[in-house]
Amino acid sequence: MGKFSFRNKGGKKSGNNLPKQESSHQPKDPSDTVGQNQISKELNPGNSATSSRPFAFLKDKVKLDNPSVQNKSPEPSVTQQAACPFGDEVIEHETPKKPTITPGSQGEHELQQKWGTRDRALNFYDRQVLDYLAPKMKEFIARQEFLFIASADRNGECDCTSKFGRPGFIRVLGDKYLIYPEFRGNGVLANSGNMTENPHIAMLMIDFTRDTVGLHVNGKVRIVANEELLQYADKLPKDVIEEINQEGKKCPERWMMIEVEEAYIQCSKHIPLMKKADKNIDWGTDNMAAKGGDYFQLMDIPLYDRVGGGKAMEVAVDVFYRKVLQDELVGHFFEGTDMASLRLKQKSFLSMAFGGPYHYSDADLRSAHKPLLEKYGLSDEHFNRVLELFRESLAELNISANEQQGMMEILDSTRDAILNR
Repeated sequence: MGKFSFRNKGGKKSGNNLPKQESSHQPKDPSDTVGQNQISKELNPGNSATSSRPFAFLKDKVKLDNPSVQNKSPEPSVTQQAACPFGDEVIEHETPKKPTITPGSQGEHELQQKWGTRDRALNFYDRQVLDYLAPKMKEFIARQEFLFIASADRNGECDCTSKFGRPGFIRVLGDKYLIYPEFRGNGVLANSGNMTENPHIAMLMIDFTRDTVGLHVNGKVRIVANEELLQYADKLPKDVIEEINQEGKKCPERWMMIEVEEAYIQCSKHIPLMKKADKNIDWGTDNMAAKGGDYFQLMDIPLYDRVGGGKAMEVAVDVFYRKVLQDELVGHFFEGTDMASLRLKQKSFLSMAFGGPYHYSDADLRSAHKPLLEKYGLSDEHFNRVLELFRESLAELNISANEQQGMMEILDSTRDAILNR
């Protein structure tokens, strides 16, 4: 997903004909890259079916893919850049070894040859793959209640999620464009974040309850704010405007607009037939029971594992000691100390405290800190400052407030042992 597929569908230019543009090392948010004239074009895409068609016209694909029958031309550069159709964002991509008008990636074509599936694949491309939405596809989309989407960031790190809504929550805006709402979620925004770096998106809709068939839609995505859409209210379906005007959590936070590049069937043979049951859905709720609560019982897992295990302890100790050694109140406690050895002991202590695989007793804590009491007068004031610095370290590492609180309570419970009381 991190590369442009090198294909030529329905008269579109192949990748080696795309104009070069200056590279951008800081891709812009897709929600900021489109002028009003571009959105207007997206909302009035016209009937692309007149200029696009299935791949049945590829009568002799083997010859077309054979470099011996291609026109000789200079070897293309290793990388080129292609402009995102939604604005000035630039995505670098690798130029394949040779041009082809067959859909799909170079990798899938090579595997088809290697594993002897080329004829089956070409038949599927011919009969099932379009670069626009056929009428029956639009009807199918209009009655779906959920979809799966996949995205990747600029480094190819992937994420997959699901989206749900009432039938028709995915709107078709012509043959080449779809749009769906984004509602309030857990705030992570993993897929949206990917899309700001890499505008490619893969969508899968499956009908489990009627026809047991699915539809894949791949393309490029653009994040659109409610305010932007409202500027084109006269060109949008009325229910989109009504949804934007909903109050509270029922109002979408933003929208995802997709330009269709591939649309093809997910065959029916292995899709189970399910019976739809009534369920009361409170859209946008934060009620933990309605959201499934701690279904996977993650809160029963020790803090040590929840925050990242041994690697997290190492990072936390390094950040913590950087703060401690620079602190006027407690920094002098560590003068002349073997910090490498102390770092290992501190990691073991924190691992034990938060439920990890190490063991410390009250006696261990008392004996380890007795010299500090005798030499420096270790007190509650010092203990409190150390706790404060550790909390600052956790915050710097983006540990959640709830987890921070749990960790601090555990550490505070060692106060009497450390102060030898």
